[in-house]
Amino acid sequence: MAKYRLGQKKRGVVFRKTQKEKKRRFKRKYILYIFAIWILANVLLFLVREYLSNYYFSTQLPELSPENYKRILIFAPHCDDETLSSAGVIQKALANGSKVKVVVMTNGDGFTRAAGQNFGKIRLKAEDYIKFGYLRQKETIHALENLGVEREDIIFLGYPDRGLRYLWEKYFDSKVSYFNPLTRIFHSPYSNSYEKNVQYKGVNVVKNIESIIKSFEPDLIIYPYSRDQHPDHWATSAFVKFSLLKLGYKGDEWQYLVHRGDWPTPFGKHPDMFLVPPFKLAFTDTKWYQVSLDDFMIERKANSISDYHSQIKVMRGFLEAFIRRNELFAKLGNSIAKRYEGDDLFSPKYLVIEEPTHDIWSLIFEKGADIDSIYAAYDSKNIYIGIKMVGSAKRLINYYLHIRAFKDQKYLGRMYIQISGSKMKSVKTMTTPQFSLDNSKFQRNKSYMKIVLPKKNLQNANMLFLSLRTEFLGRQLDRSAWKVILLK
Repeated sequence: MAKYRLGQKKRGVVFRKTQKEKKRRFKRKYILYIFAIWILANVLLFLVREYLSNYYFSTQLPELSPENYKRILIFAPHCDDETLSSAGVIQKALANGSKVKVVVMTNGDGFTRAAGQNFGKIRLKAEDYIKFGYLRQKETIHALENLGVEREDIIFLGYPDRGLRYLWEKYFDSKVSYFNPLTRIFHSPYSNSYEKNVQYKGVNVVKNIESIIKSFEPDLIIYPYSRDQHPDHWATSAFVKFSLLKLGYKGDEWQYLVHRGDWPTPFGKHPDMFLVPPFKLAFTDTKWYQVSLDDFMIERKANSISDYHSQIKVMRGFLEAFIRRNELFAKLGNSIAKRYEGDDLFSPKYLVIEEPTHDIWSLIFEKGADIDSIYAAYDSKNIYIGIKMVGSAKRLINYYLHIRAFKDQKYLGRMYIQISGSKMKSVKTMTTPQFSLDNSKFQRNKSYMKIVLPKKNLQNANMLFLSLRTEFLGRQLDRSAWKVILLK
């Protein structure tokens, strides 16, 4: 049937749409309008929720006291994270006579947009990235000296910006070092790195962290929150926690959040508002706290943030969003797995990790990649791990369970398990000795996955440090926190 029919007009013959075509176009417009309204409604709902949570949680957050500690060690993935997260803590501690030391993991030299804008270049060479790294170091030194930190208490490790995740997962104990595609080198090119010419391997990161902790002997260590969405941040969190487990550290630990979607809401300088946890993270297994700041501390923090000129040029609103009446910290404790009684592994008594759900836009449409929770139990022979997704686990989605095994403080090794479809396999690593999946079992039922690992395959470990990641065609969709699971 023809879509158009001929009609007469004064100046010639024209095509007129049939009634069916008009209805079809009207439906398309209607669907677009509905979709636009849905997006707008969700944005408004998000803003209202964030503002309401700001007022609610600001009155509920318990207070922390940096003055109670004598030696505070702060880890920052990039130059500026220590100031955004802990400028108030630094001021309070130093005013009380405490010692503060700051460790910067990378020099932030991989921020291509900022480097290009600062140097007025579209195409950057390896030497430009290194030059930018030195520039960001100078900004950090100036910002921290304004807060009262001495130059000798600022340590730059010199590891690759945007590369910490790979050092943690792929190049942890490999024979070859990670190659930084921006600076075009396998080791730190910075003359002032804590260990000069240090090879880009995860074991070297751990060695440096352990050395600093042993020499400084802090009673409080501050480092990124494990659920921070920036790969360098959660990897820094994993490296620090891993090192603390190996050392048997007994002091206090605070974690800070910097990157989580559009948080902190709203962007821009709002010194009369409070930093509160993102709504989805407020109801997980994390306990949240605050350090209150007075007007003088807020102004001093604002001045130090403004010292990061290279970052202010490209993300002023985001940086200034941390100028609030408080600073926010999290405590993510260890989980204790219970002895398995042969009942339902997915009952609440075996719950060890509770993840925020529907917290990323893409996961609203792909619920099979949205991690809900992780369960763990053990008996005399096996370790039982349960994984629960929001929706049915899909065959096209890959699930990666990363396990670091310990026996007390002794690190035994790591295992990287890939689940694809109905199959489970161990991804090869350079760990010695190599763990195996021999005699292990795997069951899958809609949104539930159950793994049974013989204890002897993990050398009778009594502590696991683990995390789960979901991927589709090599792109990460969701990732759980790195969490300590005690099997004793």
